[in-house]
Amino acid sequence: MADQSRHLRSSHWSSWVVAGALWAALLVGMFGLMPSRALDAGSAAFFASIGMIGMWRWSWGGFHILRAYAYTRRVFPMIRRRAEADPLVYNRHVAVVVLSWKMGDQMNAAVFTNLFRDILDYSGSGTVVAAVSSGQDMAVISHVHRATDPRGGIRLEFTMQDGTGKRSAMADALACLRDIGVPPDCPGILMDGDTLVEPGTIRRTAPILLHQPRVGALTMDNTPLVAGGVMDREWYRLRMAQRHVYMSSMAMSGRVLVLTGRWSMFRSQILMDPNFAANLLKDTLHHPRLGPIDMLTGDDKSTWRWVIEQGWDVTYVPDTVIYCLESLPGKGFLRDTIGLQKRWFGNMARGGSKALKMGRRKLGLFTWIALLDQRVTMWTPLFGLVFFTAAGLLHDPAFFAIYVLWVALTRSVHSVLVGLSARRWHPVFPLLTYYGQVVGAAIKIFVSHNPNVQKWTRQNTGARQRSFDPALPRPESKFMLTASLVAFISIVLLFSNVTSDALRFDLRSDDIVAELIYGR
Repeated sequence: MADQSRHLRSSHWSSWVVAGALWAALLVGMFGLMPSRALDAGSAAFFASIGMIGMWRWSWGGFHILRAYAYTRRVFPMIRRRAEADPLVYNRHVAVVVLSWKMGDQMNAAVFTNLFRDILDYSGSGTVVAAVSSGQDMAVISHVHRATDPRGGIRLEFTMQDGTGKRSAMADALACLRDIGVPPDCPGILMDGDTLVEPGTIRRTAPILLHQPRVGALTMDNTPLVAGGVMDREWYRLRMAQRHVYMSSMAMSGRVLVLTGRWSMFRSQILMDPNFAANLLKDTLHHPRLGPIDMLTGDDKSTWRWVIEQGWDVTYVPDTVIYCLESLPGKGFLRDTIGLQKRWFGNMARGGSKALKMGRRKLGLFTWIALLDQRVTMWTPLFGLVFFTAAGLLHDPAFFAIYVLWVALTRSVHSVLVGLSARRWHPVFPLLTYYGQVVGAAIKIFVSHNPNVQKWTRQNTGARQRSFDPALPRPESKFMLTASLVAFISIVLLFSNVTSDALRFDLRSDDIVAELIYGR
């Protein structure tokens, strides 16, 4: 069996090497077809490709990768050594809130078996509040509890969800936890009901939290277990790889930008504070045009912001993984991924707007800059698309070939750098990187003009919205979106001068592209 396993791993890696070699050969072939004038430092193509916007984005992205490398290879290993040498960070009571909405018997059994065993491994003492959707859920989880913890070291309680959203379910579960009471300054966990923890997860994360007195909460690396085809699986894996790099970079400043609802650990005094739960229920964005907007999704942004507001640091554990069970809704790759990104980026836009109001002093300078960067980057991936489309239509179809080559080359380099840092890579990553950047940019622009549009894919979150239908953009939002797009396209065309008849847009030369296009 071991030999077979090694053979499978070898075959897997060999297929990646072959695919990577073929992709590299394709890039070389495309480079040979590039018009010679495109490499002229005075050409429009050269300026658009490696001009100020490109230099800015690549510098910023490279800076994040360098920071991530420094954190994962240098800074965090030192933190871990010091934390694990502290005898006071072990054998603490563990408080856990699990949000489990219609997960099914098998999922509940697997998730809670792993959780109970991990608590027992760390301290043998804990309190678990499970927010469930039915009596069947309670029966299955209770059976697992009795089988896993026959000595009764873990207290198990239940709250019932009403299906109106994760925020209300979490607030009810936290209220139950407060009524029970837990020891002060012990680790507390908020997690989803489809998250699988590895053995030793709490033992490897609790010391990191408890040893550092300024750290109020932490989260860690995620590995998606995806039901679906290759594109579904690798889309999730790429997102998690990019997340790993970004979270590691932000951890250098003690301010990661989210405490993921899949699994995050807090100091118990934070979870036991009634204002923590109240913030989940009454978190409102006051928009200058749309007025007050109840934040229905994005609970992980609300918990993160509350912890920061109280003066705590928030960090990331890069060497410990939880497994999140993921699957697209099944309506088609494009429709499914666009729907999920609307929710994720909408949460980011709303949460980022509120976070920026805290100011540089509370957030820290780098975190503040990173949040500002999120507001700008929704436009930059579309610059090249608009420019090269206009140049190809108005001047020379060869500009389309130049753009394809530029995209293939840059996204290959980007995905490889991310893959090396996160230690996850697949030959389809360059394509998915471009898809995520361009489609993601369009979605970010949409949600920034429609922050009121909120929808949870599995629960009726729209029932609590006060003043308008959350499923429909407002007419004024549609107008502002259209005006913004027109202004952006106009600015790109104006500053690139692509609509003129300048000689720098003439790519005709004695090469194979000219022969193919002009018959010479």
